Amino acid sequence: MYYEVYIDSLFLLSFTLNLYLFLLLNRKLDRTATRLRLLLGAGAGAAGYVAAFLLPFGGPVGKTLFLVLFVNGGVLYGVYRPSSFKAFIRLWELALGYCLILGGAFFLLTSHVETFKEHRMSLTGVLACGGLFCLGIGGLEERKERERAAPCEAVLKSKTGRRIAVKALVDTGNCLREPISGAPVSVLDKELWEALWDGGKEPEGFRAVPYRSVGCERGILKAYEIPELLIRQDGFQRLCRNVYVGLNEGKAASMGDYGMLIHPELLKKNRKSALGGRRIHGRLRGKHGIQSKYGKNTV
Repeated sequence: MYYEVYIDSLFLLSFTLNLYLFLLLNRKLDRTATRLRLLLGAGAGAAGYVAAFLLPFGGPVGKTLFLVLFVNGGVLYGVYRPSSFKAFIRLWELALGYCLILGGAFFLLTSHVETFKEHRMSLTGVLACGGLFCLGIGGLEERKERERAAPCEAVLKSKTGRRIAVKALVDTGNCLREPISGAPVSVLDKELWEALWDGGKEPEGFRAVPYRSVGCERGILKAYEIPELLIRQDGFQRLCRNVYVGLNEGKAASMGDYGMLIHPELLKKNRKSALGGRRIHGRLRGKHGIQSKYGKNTV
């Protein structure tokens, strides 16, 4: 059996779909790749696809491995330049997820929509549908980012049963951890902590969390454990238990109008909320500039 293949159409199809994928990845990764690298990467991926298609040897398995391991892996690395193997694996996961979404959308069209079932899509139709899918997915991602960055309300409960509600932000840049247990540490305004504790002497469970920030090369953040933290956002709420909060005395972070910066890992470890809430986290990575002397803790 013989097929008639137009190399220029094959290259254009692969180039455009690669570019759609890279644009989605670039949005997700906060636009870490330049436009030139996006275009060159899409062209390199398309050239590799055409080369694999024309190889007279290797068979389906060999050509697939050549595309996946060498062409796709090399192109992703060259376009986004991950700094570690873990980041590279994360990049692969994101790319695979978007490919599955785009491929699933095309499959649904060609399998369940009569117009596409009866008439095979032309090159122009495939590119147009891919562009619409790209815009739709990008719009949904942008909407999710806006929702995650929205302020929320945090209700803190002390060991004496006293409660206070504060305006808070779930900040993905916050990676502060309690040095003994490795538990995540959120940042709370000192005046709010004093209102929550309302006691004459310092409560039990004091922890010293080292950090670095602008204007403070090395500092210590006082942290205490509270039994409950309830996070409310967009009509949903999530309950976290036994949470460490560090007291911000003005040097550690610029909190603006917020009384608390919530550590995002709290929500990953407490996925079951009191009332079936959902995962919440922000997109203000690196804004507040807290870092431990070990180079891992940032807010």
